[in-house]
Amino acid sequence: MTSLTRDKDELTLQAYCDGELDAAAMAEFERRLSTDAGLRDSYNAVMALKRSLRRLPSETMPPGLESRVKSAIGAPRSGHRWSWRALAACALIGVLAGSAATTVVERSQIHDETASLVVGNHIRGLLAPQPFDIASSDRHTVKPWFTTRLPESPQVMDLSAAGFILIGGRIDVIGHKPAATIVYKHAAHIVSLTTLPTDQAVPDVKVAGYRVLSWRDADFTYVAVSDISNADLASFQRAFQSEVKRP
Repeated sequence: MTSLTRDKDELTLQAYCDGELDAAAMAEFERRLSTDAGLRDSYNAVMALKRSLRRLPSETMPPGLESRVKSAIGAPRSGHRWSWRALAACALIGVLAGSAATTVVERSQIHDETASLVVGNHIRGLLAPQPFDIASSDRHTVKPWFTTRLPESPQVMDLSAAGFILIGGRIDVIGHKPAATIVYKHAAHIVSLTTLPTDQAVPDVKVAGYRVLSWRDADFTYVAVSDISNADLASFQRAFQSEVKRP
């Protein structure tokens, strides 16, 4: 699951617990709750927090505290007296909502920036005399070349049977760090496959006319960039994953 998907799940979970989903969305979310243990754990944690808030005492607040809390959370001024429980709940929900929204925005910006950097490297490769630093169709040549230049080198797959011809490799820079990029040719098109740390998520987007498709395994996040069709890029992903799994 990508970080963007996790962020969406967190927001949907909050809406579900607050009864703000429509019938169709609620049914779909409940279906997922029945099969996703991690999502159920998150749901149970949120509901436990809500129960704890309901058990908060309702003692009289110190003078001035109510107005300060309401001002901090942006509550409207009225003659209504708020209980400790209501103020605590609103303050906590405001913090959680603000934190979740900020996290979503920040993560989205980081992920989109990474996608743009990968596409930029692909374009620079196309504009250069050749889109690789080492030219070879032999994976046993390209793989050792990466090994001597990077702390971790990716597996280099022969995908010629699927119509993607290995033509070489290059070292790109993503976020001030070197990254291996394996270069393939599909008909008249170039496919750049950049490998990043496995905890780094990149969205499937289109940047400057180039499609970005990413996936992860236990070792790397793979980011494929090309101007081929979505179907062809998906075929590339399947072919690569199939070869990686091959004994």
